[in-house]
Amino acid sequence: MSDASFWQSMETRRQAHAQRYQSWLGKGNDGTSPFTVAIVGAPGVGKSTLLRQLIHPLPLAVGATPWPVSIFTPEPPVLWTDTPGWISDQAPAIQSALGQADICLWVVNQPDTAPPELAVMLKDWGRPVVKVINLQGGAPLALDPPHGNRIATVAVRLFPHRQPLRREWPDGRVEWDTVTLAADLTPLKTLVADLLTHQRAIRTVNQLLAMAVQERQWAHKQGQMPVAWAPVLVKSLLLTLSPGGWFSLGLSVSTDLVTLILLSRRLHLPFTRHGINRLLAALLLSSATAGWLGDVGEFGGIMALGHGLWGGLTSYGLQRVARTYLQQGLTWQADGPDQLLRQIYQQLAPGTWFHTWVASLLPPPNAAPTP
Repeated sequence: MSDASFWQSMETRRQAHAQRYQSWLGKGNDGTSPFTVAIVGAPGVGKSTLLRQLIHPLPLAVGATPWPVSIFTPEPPVLWTDTPGWISDQAPAIQSALGQADICLWVVNQPDTAPPELAVMLKDWGRPVVKVINLQGGAPLALDPPHGNRIATVAVRLFPHRQPLRREWPDGRVEWDTVTLAADLTPLKTLVADLLTHQRAIRTVNQLLAMAVQERQWAHKQGQMPVAWAPVLVKSLLLTLSPGGWFSLGLSVSTDLVTLILLSRRLHLPFTRHGINRLLAALLLSSATAGWLGDVGEFGGIMALGHGLWGGLTSYGLQRVARTYLQQGLTWQADGPDQLLRQIYQQLAPGTWFHTWVASLLPPPNAAPTP
């Protein structure tokens, strides 16, 4: 795990990015809420029992309730949220609780009969999930390694369990007895204690993930707007009427600049420092070719018509290139959430749960924004 100064730097840059584009995207999570652990699972798997054993003594009774119940512990400072058992009617309440959580403890029985809908939702959630298997017997389990945002799988025994014990004597006699296996949450308590030492790092990554998702969705939504034909027609008309040469070049540069400004305002996507060289290259390609076509000269109307058609085509192409730049600019600039997540990934030790988790959050290079 990287040192405190690295995470302080990441948080400072995240806050700067959020403040710079708050007017475009709205206010997000300011990070002042306590670190939150949500406990989810099907009805009757032992969520409340798990919470009682993690927090002892429990300050209030929890159990089967139709709404989430939250308990704050000052040391360590954590807000624990016990959610209702997963059924379709309770899905909105559970999703709301997960929206405020930093880590999720997903409780399942042995054998695992967890609802598939809950498994899919937790995978899409993106934040760290610990799968807690409540053993119903003494047989050892082969636990799955960390994968994606499922950072660990631990086996515990939430309730004392009586199971038969076979005894064989030297003379060949076989007797059966019963042994009681005590409740044991030691592996989970050890893991939770370790996770809580990384509260700051986990919260920073969760906030970057939320920002990246919000910005990709916003960019995708705005990118669905059709190309504006007014700049295409205006540039085409101006170049048709211009005498060509340097005058046409000046007109082309002016109309392209106005087009970019209007496009940014129309899509509600700000200009950013990321990829500005590509945008300038597209503008130069769009504008310089208008001057390269030369003066109208003796060909008159045919050359003027060619100028106009080429101007309209380059204006359309510039809008398409600029749209892609504006869509990706938010998250992929130097202090954008995707870039900060990549820097965090590069700082983490390979093979750790943190490294595996952050790797699952990174989109492929040059990936298009997703809804």
